[in-house]
Amino acid sequence: MAGQYEGGPVLLAEDEPEILNGIRDALRAEDLLVIGCRTVRTALEAAEFHRPSVIVVDVAMEGGRGWELLHTQAARSGTRTLALDRRGDALVRRAAFAAGADDVASPPLVPSEISARVRSLHKRDRIDAGGPVLRHGDLILDVSAHEVRVAGHPVAVTAQQFAILRALCEARGATLHRSQLLARIAALEDEPPSDRAVDLHVSRLRHRLGARGRRYIEAVYGVGYRLARPDARPALPADAAAAVLDAIGSAVLLIDDELRIRGANRAAQRLLGADDIVGRPCAEVLGCRTSDGVAMTGPTCLGRAVLSGGGPIAHVRAIVRGDGSPMEVDLSHTPLTVDGGSRAVAIEILHQSG
Repeated sequence: MAGQYEGGPVLLAEDEPEILNGIRDALRAEDLLVIGCRTVRTALEAAEFHRPSVIVVDVAMEGGRGWELLHTQAARSGTRTLALDRRGDALVRRAAFAAGADDVASPPLVPSEISARVRSLHKRDRIDAGGPVLRHGDLILDVSAHEVRVAGHPVAVTAQQFAILRALCEARGATLHRSQLLARIAALEDEPPSDRAVDLHVSRLRHRLGARGRRYIEAVYGVGYRLARPDARPALPADAAAAVLDAIGSAVLLIDDELRIRGANRAAQRLLGADDIVGRPCAEVLGCRTSDGVAMTGPTCLGRAVLSGGGPIAHVRAIVRGDGSPMEVDLSHTPLTVDGGSRAVAIEILHQSG
């Protein structure tokens, strides 16, 4: 079997023997070389030594230390990651994609299905020599597979849109003149393309990329287009924060990159029943939990996921500490840039009454 194998091995990090053995056997049945690790420390060492092409990690292993492995390996060039979610929690799935996972498997964790997902990731990795995988935040463009994914979800684009997006990704943030983009799509058009055609393709591409489309691609007036910086955020001067927050009708908190509350409007103070929350840790004030009572801390903290570059997270049901008793709320987290370019997150809290 090993003699038929091409490419780097598959690293499987799992501390439940039954799950590990089942997945390992299924992977080996696919003629894949598998390195099984029962601890995060061993997995980190194995990843450094063997340089696997695909890493399968159970994020819940060792009480949640699997997240450490996911964060570390998702940033490694040439390695694809498949996260295992034992609980089937939508929040875990979001956090895993925000951490950089290429795919997430939820219960039931059927070994044959996981093996098929790994084989798909492995094959995609092997054909990268014929065309690179280009990344821009959670936007991934696989040249060989002619595939675009946003936060792990495939996005259907036309050949012209793909060509334009590839050109922008390859430019790595440099501005491309419309004439440069015209050259990329000229052979794909029935009629000679024009500046108007480029603008139309970009507009439709932004729409297909979803709500964040305009934040992936920005126009440069009178010139053309470029990729927006992945960490570009709406600027918010510190001295204006309180006035801006108070102008919003719903309860809003502003947390900094240390997960401390930097600002809170009056609606938030009323909802939470406290007026002394600025400067305190967000976790201490909100104490967020899922609807089934699981603490949303560490890697499953929404604020931490957004600050790590995962983009906005909207409308997550949670339970927080209210004015005297726990209450169910809808949380939306939006990344911002405050004075000096430091990162922050605005948290909108909508009380689920009735």
